[in-house]
Amino acid sequence: MRFSKLVLALFLPLLFPAIALAVVGVTSSELQDAASIIVPDGDALGELSGYSAFSLQETSTLSGGVIAEYEARLLSDPWSDDELPKLQLLVLSYSDQDSAQATYDRILNAGYFSGTREMFWHDDRTLLYESETSSSADIFGTVSAEYLSLHMIHVNGKLLYQASIFREDGTFHQENLQTYAEVIEDTESLTVILEDAIENSKLALGILFPPTGTDLSTKSEKSSLALSDLYSVPQHGTIGFDLYVGETEGAVGTILDSSGIAEADEGDLYLYISSDGTLYAGIYAPLFDADCTQQSGWYRISTLGPIFSYEWNSIELHYGVGGFSISLNGEIEAACSVSQPRSDNELFFGDYPYDSIEESMIGYVNDLVMDFSTTSSGLVWDEVLSEQLFLDLYNSDPDLAAFQYLKEAGIFMGSDGMLYPDNDLNRAEMVKVLLKAYGYEAAESGSVTFWDVEDDAWYLKYLISAYEIGMVEGNPDGSFSPGGGLNRAEFFTMLYRIADPGKISYEDDYIDVDSEDWYVEAAAFAAAYGLVDGSYFGASKTVTRREAAVALYTLLK
Repeated sequence: MRFSKLVLALFLPLLFPAIALAVVGVTSSELQDAASIIVPDGDALGELSGYSAFSLQETSTLSGGVIAEYEARLLSDPWSDDELPKLQLLVLSYSDQDSAQATYDRILNAGYFSGTREMFWHDDRTLLYESETSSSADIFGTVSAEYLSLHMIHVNGKLLYQASIFREDGTFHQENLQTYAEVIEDTESLTVILEDAIENSKLALGILFPPTGTDLSTKSEKSSLALSDLYSVPQHGTIGFDLYVGETEGAVGTILDSSGIAEADEGDLYLYISSDGTLYAGIYAPLFDADCTQQSGWYRISTLGPIFSYEWNSIELHYGVGGFSISLNGEIEAACSVSQPRSDNELFFGDYPYDSIEESMIGYVNDLVMDFSTTSSGLVWDEVLSEQLFLDLYNSDPDLAAFQYLKEAGIFMGSDGMLYPDNDLNRAEMVKVLLKAYGYEAAESGSVTFWDVEDDAWYLKYLISAYEIGMVEGNPDGSFSPGGGLNRAEFFTMLYRIADPGKISYEDDYIDVDSEDWYVEAAAFAAAYGLVDGSYFGASKTVTRREAAVALYTLLK
């Protein structure tokens, strides 16, 4: 090979001080011993227009890595052997993923792409750049290019790859130079060739050196483990782990599951990996309303991007207090406000064993951690909510029976373990509460004419239903005031309309209600059913969550 190994040996330690071990489960010496296996054959790579397929010329080792060089022949003059296009593949190994990623990040930010080098594009894993004529055309100093060259750098797990297409200086050959000049302008085709070189090497490394000494693994679709056999699984909390898979097409399947294909119970959940590496999660919470779509009682979320093959991915699935979310490699990728706790059903890692489908994902898991959610004062939510309905509703509360009844009916579910019983209930919240109390479904389509209601408002589907059945009419100015407080006159009018008890005569039950008042029927209804005690109705008094709950409990029990 024509590049200087002395230059390489001097240059690499300055830029890459962390070179030590190679890919998961293999030392540097093992990687180098397998050098002839992990580099792809030239036939596995694409071809340059006007040239033959690449042929492997030499594979060698260097401190912490492997380097291979390929050559393509000019079809019109296959006997010419000078200044021919080269493809070089460089694979460098690191002590861990963080070291490899840190090196890649330094490459992006260290000012290498100016002057004779131009970066075409990059993301957090891969970059593509072009270099002009230089004895050190690439940033590693391994490529001596007589003309333009194209390079791709990619980080994957503990490994950093560089694939380069270039032409060295040598004897002048007009047709060869012209053909190469045309080829190097076809960036799209060259990018595919560079990607193929890296991906073929990644595949070989992944097959040869899978993880060893892992905590858990699933090696067939039948793989299944009841997590409670090894761990205490929280009702409210986070399940975190590191996941390693090969090609995602072969890893497809269930990572976590507590229901399989059977009818789900409240709080059943699953986590699934698709063929493109996207993670999907679902939790069965038919009684909750949240800011994401519910289908047949299931709330489902998915990651924006895929997990990465042949490296460890950090995953966290959170449920219960705090909502439902998936985090991937430190970033929350998807979230839903539903705060449904996990069911008491067994949660399995891999396949759910009690149904007819075998669908475990294929992969490895390390550092599986069960993290119990805690309150701001350090109390464990599982323990708190096993002893009382809500953190802010003690068992000595005089209205405990009302709140318990309404929670079990899915009417007052609270928010993240809190009820806020003495807070005011706004108009939008009350519409939802009353519809659920009387068994009305939220509308699947439709609209309302209130000018202060947004098209994407969370409560719109309830408001449409309430408007259609005549429970609400809105304000004289055409507004609804969804966030405004609800007074007794408004609340008991809405409750009277949806309860529909029939005509009730007003018998001068309250000192402060006149038979000409617009809410007189609501006052009569409240008096007849004992919803407002005493001689005063208090039409303008704001209704709290507690008062609404007690009134509903009185009517529904």
